[in-house]
Amino acid sequence: MIMKRTSFFLALVALMVRGPIASAGDEDASAAPPPPPAPDKSQYTIFNPTPVKLYRAFNTDRSSKTDSPFTIDAGAYQIETDAVSYTWDRYNPGRTGRTVQTLLFGQTNFKLGLTNWMEFQIFPQGYVEKRFSPSAVGPAKTIRGFGDTTLRLKVNMVGNDGGPFILGVIASVKLPTNTANLGNKLFDFGLGVPFNYALPAGFTLFGQTRIDLPTVDGRSGRNVLWSNPIGVSRTIVRNLSGYAEFYSALNSQRALPWVGTADVGLIYQVTPNLSVDVNAFLGLTRSADNLNVFTGIAYRF
Repeated sequence: MIMKRTSFFLALVALMVRGPIASAGDEDASAAPPPPPAPDKSQYTIFNPTPVKLYRAFNTDRSSKTDSPFTIDAGAYQIETDAVSYTWDRYNPGRTGRTVQTLLFGQTNFKLGLTNWMEFQIFPQGYVEKRFSPSAVGPAKTIRGFGDTTLRLKVNMVGNDGGPFILGVIASVKLPTNTANLGNKLFDFGLGVPFNYALPAGFTLFGQTRIDLPTVDGRSGRNVLWSNPIGVSRTIVRNLSGYAEFYSALNSQRALPWVGTADVGLIYQVTPNLSVDVNAFLGLTRSADNLNVFTGIAYRF
């Protein structure tokens, strides 16, 4: 099973390595003039919005596990939504033989540009349905309700409007807004540092190191979760791009094994302010969900 997942992961990488497919009307990239210098937008805030003609290129925090180090422009709004997400998990760490299927609808990140280098995000999880198969630990059951809400503040440190290296910082706090016992009743905190780096041949290296302090059911105190996704992205043809990512997360509690996934996705830029995507996250360890497939949309206005 792991070999099949790895082959799928490598297939998308190979597709990106082939590069954009040329057409008869394509111009020689070497003849293109150098890009103009980025305008000074330091004076713009939520109260003095950035003119639309000065907006930077469209960037989103979805759909990989790695956040974007870019922020949206001051006064801009952006919505990033998982229209529908399906997760299947059978080989769980407890070895209970219970299969868990999760359907998630409308998980949405609402973003507001505060300054040229800072944005605020409200991230409700949306509607959740979890189905548990019968096993030795209990009968079949289904839980339906709404998930938690996360508040996030992102700051770009360098590269927001140009340069090969982009770095950001994201602080977050999870609010226990869940219903039907779909989560705990405690606040959880996290801090992430995402980056992008422009590579030769049109590739972008992206990654993030992140520390979260979640609580764990049945255990006292807080767990320290250290995650380090890393991947590459590239335009495949015209407005279609793809990414391949390896996600790894370690827990401070010895009884909790490390989590590893191979993540791939395709993103189509419909307009300069609208994109759609399809994605698959493939579990590589018993502690990871076996499969998560989802599709979503992002829109800036």
